[in-house]
Amino acid sequence: MTASKALIAAWDAASADAGVTPGYYHRRIQLRLSQPAYAGVVVPGRIRRLSFDFEEVSLQGLNLKDHTRGYLVETEKHSSPERIFIHLQETPSGMPKDLFRVFCSDVLQHIAPCGNATETARTLHSRLGHWKRFFQSRSPEGLSRDEYIGIFAEIEFFKRCLEHGVAHQILSDAWQGPLGTNQDFLFGHVAVEVKAVTANDAGFLHISNIRQLDDTGLNGLFLSHIAYDFRDGAGNRLLSLIQSVRSLLAATPDALATFDDRLLAAGYTEPDPSPFASFGFTERQRSYFKVCEGFPRILESALAPGISDVDYSVNLAACTGFAMSEIDILNSLLP
Repeated sequence: MTASKALIAAWDAASADAGVTPGYYHRRIQLRLSQPAYAGVVVPGRIRRLSFDFEEVSLQGLNLKDHTRGYLVETEKHSSPERIFIHLQETPSGMPKDLFRVFCSDVLQHIAPCGNATETARTLHSRLGHWKRFFQSRSPEGLSRDEYIGIFAEIEFFKRCLEHGVAHQILSDAWQGPLGTNQDFLFGHVAVEVKAVTANDAGFLHISNIRQLDDTGLNGLFLSHIAYDFRDGAGNRLLSLIQSVRSLLAATPDALATFDDRLLAAGYTEPDPSPFASFGFTERQRSYFKVCEGFPRILESALAPGISDVDYSVNLAACTGFAMSEIDILNSLLP
């Protein structure tokens, strides 16, 4: 059973048990975890929670009590001595309601491989930090123009991978861009960063995250650069592209569910409320590169102490020696 399905099953069972008496109605999540985990609802309000039962000693040095747009973290003393509950609870945030489920499912997926309480606590702390940054960067107003263009390019690359034969679930899991990771796709130790532009001068790409072009710990890092015309009433619309991908994934329901979760995490909801919903994309140019030693980039390891928030542009004319074909990159993503 997937983390998402186990979570939903526990929430549904707890919700069915919940009465009108104030309290926390919860059920244990049926996953193999090093620490007991529960999902339930708080009455009044039927506010959803995900809870972990820890030995207090395993939490030493970790500040888990926090809140941000989308969720809050609370601690509660256990009935047993020297144990403590960590509660992750949804908050009214203006975000899509199911985004809290995506958040909780991601936390469960990352702690599932942990072998002991200390490792679980540290992984939980890390994921909460990741998701805090994620929620703080998302706007309740929906996708910006740049985000709308970016998600189209990522989904178009997703579709090309599907049509090339990349396994459905592997591909859906690999699409990490909506979760705020350093690269948009991560296939084990091979990553792909997708960049899209609509400016008249398509010869430059903008880098706003110092880790985007960092291949440390990877066996391969590839860059996809696409230039589009982006016009009202012309070209391929985002909704049409999404529907096409959903049709290709229809035979693999779990992969389709993961894809839809990523859409939600990216800030895309249906019906599409964006002012760009009627705009379409027409491809002008597409290039691929291997990012490795010698590629024009700034690496975090080369920064002097005290420098942060690095933002720069790369002239593609300086990258021609690293050009690759699409077929070679897609082949590298196959088993």
